[in-house]
Amino acid sequence: MNRIIKWVIVASRLMVLTTVFCGATVLSSCTSYNDDNPTATIQGGRWDPQVQTALNGLMANCGEGSYAVFDFDQTSIVHDIAQAIWVYQIEHLCFADAPIHNFMDGIPEPESLMPATETTYAEMGRILSEEHKAMTARLGASESIESIRKSDVYLDFRARMHSLLEAMDEQWGSWVAFLWQPGLLAGYTEAEARTLIHDAILEHLGRDKLAVEQWKSPDGHWGGNVMRGIWVSPEMKELYRCLKAANIDTYVCSASLELIVEALACDPVLGFGLPADRVYGLRFVDGEKIIAQFDPQYKQPIKESKVDCIKAYMAPAYGNKGPVLIAGDSNGDVPMLTAFPDMRHGLIIDVGRSETSAIGQLATLARKEGNTGLYILQPSFEATRY
Repeated sequence: MNRIIKWVIVASRLMVLTTVFCGATVLSSCTSYNDDNPTATIQGGRWDPQVQTALNGLMANCGEGSYAVFDFDQTSIVHDIAQAIWVYQIEHLCFADAPIHNFMDGIPEPESLMPATETTYAEMGRILSEEHKAMTARLGASESIESIRKSDVYLDFRARMHSLLEAMDEQWGSWVAFLWQPGLLAGYTEAEARTLIHDAILEHLGRDKLAVEQWKSPDGHWGGNVMRGIWVSPEMKELYRCLKAANIDTYVCSASLELIVEALACDPVLGFGLPADRVYGLRFVDGEKIIAQFDPQYKQPIKESKVDCIKAYMAPAYGNKGPVLIAGDSNGDVPMLTAFPDMRHGLIIDVGRSETSAIGQLATLARKEGNTGLYILQPSFEATRY
């Protein structure tokens, strides 16, 4: 499905969902900002004073014909939207294709051992599939999901899912982990996935829902700390709005699945109201149902390929100039934060990365220069750390 058709679907769903879900209950999770301020000037919030000055100066001196690029997870929003969808799928046992693919889609060497274990990926997938089938049978017998979540089989299942994700990230890195996690939507149609994603956002969105929770198996062998919740801060909403008022086009360039990012980035009530053609994330191949396979014709925005994505899909509309503002929080954002000589500012959201990491070194430079140089460092708008 091409992007134009996809956006028609998104827009039509948003009109319905805004009407249905933004009642009193859901609006407690909706973040508002000062919509009465139509200027291109940040006027409040918890911005570092020097960062606020730098951003306002940029917007005063750049305008039509310029653009900004934002990472999404931990930059535009607090926490990780793909993680929120993953947690939701586990807690609601929403896996359309699990009995077929054994949770192994996207894992390159299923017979290899998971790091520091005597368990192969294939064996882990077999156990997860058996546990999933057992739990869905209980659901089919009218047992409540709340009751199942208290069972040892569920606690083992979610802990193993966490260990599986951690293992593939350690062994193969981002390309495999970032394929596997959203690839758990495989087997759903796009419309079904959009409904699931929206429901997950409603369940996880809100500052009061941010937390780090420990998932451990009953035998203590599997699991670890899991980040819960997502939140859109009023400060970041206002920055997006001010950039629009300054006629600076704003894009998202994310290593989360584009389908997932669009659900929040394009929502005019819960998110930022961006057009769908301003959102670039990971893309799977087209199909009647979702397939956990990257589109080989598309420049997938992971690490260095974020630069390729910007140059291929954004820069041509601006005479191949680079963005005037780039925002990120992690090592995966460093390539785009350092690739464009005409960038006015690189905004780094400080979520507590190691000072010796690549992003940590840019943060150190920003501190050294007192947020008056090329790089400016803004503390996270939420104290929760992962």
